[in-house]
Amino acid sequence: MSKKKKQKITLRQVIGGSLSFLFILTLWGAVRWANYRQTFTVDAIRFSGLEILEKETVQKMISNLENQSIHDVNMGEMAQIIESNPFIKAARISRHFPNQIKINIIEREPLAMLNMESALMIDNEAVVLPNHPYAESALIPILSGFNNAKDLYPEGEQTYSVKVKEAIEILNQLSNHYPKLYDEVSELTLNKDDEYVIILADRPTKVILGKSDIIPKLNILKSFDKALGERQLTDYRLLDMRYKKQLIAREWS
Repeated sequence: MSKKKKQKITLRQVIGGSLSFLFILTLWGAVRWANYRQTFTVDAIRFSGLEILEKETVQKMISNLENQSIHDVNMGEMAQIIESNPFIKAARISRHFPNQIKINIIEREPLAMLNMESALMIDNEAVVLPNHPYAESALIPILSGFNNAKDLYPEGEQTYSVKVKEAIEILNQLSNHYPKLYDEVSELTLNKDDEYVIILADRPTKVILGKSDIIPKLNILKSFDKALGERQLTDYRLLDMRYKKQLIAREWS
């Protein structure tokens, strides 16, 4: 009885091993056949998230990674190459069998434009963006009165200018918490006393913020704007906020 049982177990093992080998052989043959027919060769790369950059620009960056098996695509390397473009903050890449690669791109959004010889833009992290046709139609504030030494603005990196970084913090505060005013800002400048001054697009109204306590002052300005009712900030020629917890408003004469 014991001997028969042992023989049955051995037979099962043989059958199981044979089936496993047959499965592996079939799978190997299928993969070889698929490779032969180039089933897994990447023939479509889909992009999403592109608003500023042209698709052709990104395609050119990874052209040497095309025409290879989807299994061989190094997604980390591809993402690194794409993210080397200053306008691209992050790239998320995924495989879609049998032969598609999908790339979701997160672009850097220009927050302001530097008043320099070439139209350099800058995002909410104070990263300098290179000259691009987008600058011609971008409705974003201009930064003027700042040190325009070129070595302070390396493309694709944070600016080295402390004052510009502070200006970006001001615009970030407006964009996130006071978008109505951000949309009306034509220029953010430094005057001869190194005081921050906002110039609105209409008329134009000047808002002198001074050198310090900028964020609390913006909150006061927002409350003042809300209290105006039907009137607008642009009904005033000057809004002087250099004095502690005070806002001096001068109307157009």
